[in-house]
Amino acid sequence: MQLLLVIQAFFEQFIQSAATLIKVLLLSKSNEKPPGPKHNELVILGNGPSLKDFLTYHRKFLKDKASLAVNHFADSDAFVEIQPDYYLINVPEFWTDNVDDDVRQRRDKLVKNIIEKTQWQMTLFLGVGAKKSKLWQEISKQNKQINIYYLNPTPVAGYAWFRHFCYRKQCGMPRPHNVLIPSLLMSINMQFGKIFITGADHNWMKELFVADDNTVYLTQKHFYDLQTARPDVMKKTGKGKRKMHEILIKFVHSFAGYFDINNYAKSQNVRIINITPDSFIDAFERMKLD
Repeated sequence: MQLLLVIQAFFEQFIQSAATLIKVLLLSKSNEKPPGPKHNELVILGNGPSLKDFLTYHRKFLKDKASLAVNHFADSDAFVEIQPDYYLINVPEFWTDNVDDDVRQRRDKLVKNIIEKTQWQMTLFLGVGAKKSKLWQEISKQNKQINIYYLNPTPVAGYAWFRHFCYRKQCGMPRPHNVLIPSLLMSINMQFGKIFITGADHNWMKELFVADDNTVYLTQKHFYDLQTARPDVMKKTGKGKRKMHEILIKFVHSFAGYFDINNYAKSQNVRIINITPDSFIDAFERMKLD
């Protein structure tokens, strides 16, 4: 029986690896060499509620470390105060106009803030799909301080050695259902020795509920909208709404992906340390700043 399970797992991984190879050949359009590290240590600034306390009480922890901000960080005052070295956006619906109006408005506001606020040298990581968007191309045209680097969000599966090969070659990553996944992968490939994660609460399960009409709502709280965040549906690529099982599947892929990333980091002699208080992520080494 044990032998049958081993054989089954072998062929499952073989099929996954073969399918991934086809996806990489068809979908992965860019594998640029990532920029080198400015310091040995990097702090990834997740936008979770706990980042507010980090910026209030532990900002000095950023001294002599590079910083990487994500998604809507530029919409906050903290963007100019921190002046992150790197910025990564993982919102695929932002590369297309075929989205709901509220998504388009949030995208336009973010682009405007990045262009107007960035008065220092910053590397901006975008999904390769943004190459086709005239709006995102305006960033590098209007602000010469920003250097854009494109990454491949192609989901990778199969043998561990094959997955890690794809990660090193920048042609894929674990399913990028959360911005932290590409942020960690890029940070590892930039060869930082230590990567600290803050603002990665990931406690969304507390904020999920189902209304009487079976609509699933999630209150996604961030450090910049703690008092104003309201329940809303989770859209599918900028449109419609997801069902409960679709939301939970996204969560599963994210939490599972962190274990794969941690194994990859160790293979590259990189330490990932989660300094987010009460974070739901159980894959990384923990450290309390207090």
